[in-house]
Amino acid sequence: MSIEDLDYQEKIIAPTKQLITQLSEQANELLAQAKESALELHDKVAEVGLEFYEHPVETATRWQAEATEKSNELYATFNDNILPAVKADYDQLIVTLVDYGLQSRQSLQVFLDNPEQITVEAFTALNQSLSTYIDNALNVSSLVLNDLSSKADEIISLLIEQPIETMETLYYQTLTNLLNSYFDIVSSALVSL
Repeated sequence: MSIEDLDYQEKIIAPTKQLITQLSEQANELLAQAKESALELHDKVAEVGLEFYEHPVETATRWQAEATEKSNELYATFNDNILPAVKADYDQLIVTLVDYGLQSRQSLQVFLDNPEQITVEAFTALNQSLSTYIDNALNVSSLVLNDLSSKADEIISLLIEQPIETMETLYYQTLTNLLNSYFDIVSSALVSL
C-alpha cells in the first residue's frame, strides 16, 4: 500500500465540500424563512397598531371579547379534557401504589414466616448466576487472549523479518482507517441533514 492508494479527493475533500454546501444551503433557507417571518410579524403588528390607533374603543372591545372567548375555551378544555385525564392517571397511580404496597407486605410476610428458606433460595440463585457469569467470562477471556496472543506473535514476526515494510503497512492501514472513518462520519452527516 502506498500514499497514492489513499484517495484524499474522494475520502476528504469531496465529502467535506458537499457537507459545507449543504449546510450553507440550509442556513440560507433558515435565514430566508426567519426574514419572511419577521416581515409578516412586522406587518401584523403594524396593521393591529393602526387599527387600534384609528378605532381604539371598538378595537379594545373586540380584543376583550376575543380574550374572554379564548379564556372560556381554555377553561372548558381544561375542565373537560385535561382535568379528567389527570384525575384518571392519578387514580391509576393510587391503584398501582396500593397494589404494590399489598404485594410488598405479602412478600415481607413470606420472608418473616420462612427467613432461612428465603435466604437460602436467594443466595443459591445468586451463586448459580454468578457461577454461570464467571464461567462464560473465563471462556470468552481465554478465547480473546488466545486470539490476541496469536496476532501479537504475527506482528512481532513481521517486525523482526520486515521492519520497514511492516511499519509502512501499519502506517498506511491506520491512515486508510482514519480516512474511511472521516468519510463515514461526513456521509452520515450529509444523509441526516
